[in-house]
Amino acid sequence: LTTLKDSTLQMQTEAAQAFDQMREAANATGLNLMACSTYRSVERQTELFNSEIEKWKKQGMSQEQAEEKAATVVMIPGCSEHNTGLAVDVGSITNQRVEEDFEKEPEFAWLQQHAAEYGFILRYPKDKQAITGVTYEPWHYRYVGVENAKAIKESGLCLEEYLAGQS
Repeated sequence: LTTLKDSTLQMQTEAAQAFDQMREAANATGLNLMACSTYRSVERQTELFNSEIEKWKKQGMSQEQAEEKAATVVMIPGCSEHNTGLAVDVGSITNQRVEEDFEKEPEFAWLQQHAAEYGFILRYPKDKQAITGVTYEPWHYRYVGVENAKAIKESGLCLEEYLAGQS
């Protein structure tokens, strides 16, 4: 793991370097792209997952229903891309909430146009929820390398579809 520039957050080294370059390029255009969440330990992921389960149980769901619902919003501990150091939740100075309204920010528009140039893909697109099994997350980007990111973007596929076609 490597610490991002001007941050305490960490990512896998190659991903961290690519993110720093991407952020600098975006910010040079007057935007304020920032990393809100990067590497997470399995222990931290467990805390987030359990908290999400409790939220749904308080709304009247059974343990099983709550776990199933939680898994569409927070990855099961040990299965999160954040555990790999390759994922980053991106925000802006004006929107650090990691919520769907991030798609309305100019930083999101910039990412849609340029993230692949730095090796990142929007991991959970709105039109691929049935395939990824995860709700739309306009803030969640995954480092896959420049070559793969460009191929995935050009294909219009999500990562699951792209990998299925590679086997």
